[in-house]
Amino acid sequence: MEIELYYTPQTRSLRPRWLLEELDVPYTIRPVDLFGGERNPIHPLGSVPAIRIDGESMFESGAMCHWLADRFPEKGLAPAIEDVLRHAYEQWMFFGPATLEPPAFEILMHTRILPEKRRVREIVGFAEKSYGRILRYLATELEHDGYLLGTSFSCADIMVGSTLDWLPEMLEPHPALQAYVQRLTSRDAYARAKQPV
Repeated sequence: MEIELYYTPQTRSLRPRWLLEELDVPYTIRPVDLFGGERNPIHPLGSVPAIRIDGESMFESGAMCHWLADRFPEKGLAPAIEDVLRHAYEQWMFFGPATLEPPAFEILMHTRILPEKRRVREIVGFAEKSYGRILRYLATELEHDGYLLGTSFSCADIMVGSTLDWLPEMLEPHPALQAYVQRLTSRDAYARAKQPV
């Protein structure tokens, strides 16, 4: 299998790269200087990440991770369909991009990414309130020394953990979340995925 990941650091590209490192399968990184104005040639909107697998392209980090985790069942990063943990796995796979990420991204957009004259302070306050409520809930789910599915690390932890790592200062009131992110970012595969290309 030939895998090419079109990648820009400090973007959602980390998710499939981290997963590929956890899977320990060969892949090639195709760097895209997105912040320098380069467009990704295999993404219909020019964005990242995108992946080419045996010549077929796919975009959306969640879709890539979902497919890859299922494609390599022997690696144990996604419960089988008949596994009792599969429903929780699916829930957390979608919770990351659908519930956790939107307010976090709004905070980043209006505090760091947009030029100052285009930032809207009111959006930040609203997003922080929403994100805080979500973090409080998630902290109750992670008041243990494991992962989203209990003792087993899964692709769902990549989807949720990669987003939690965006705003570490907002985790300060939640020691359980800080400890969870520390467990994730201490993994060898995470360290390899953060290496410069």
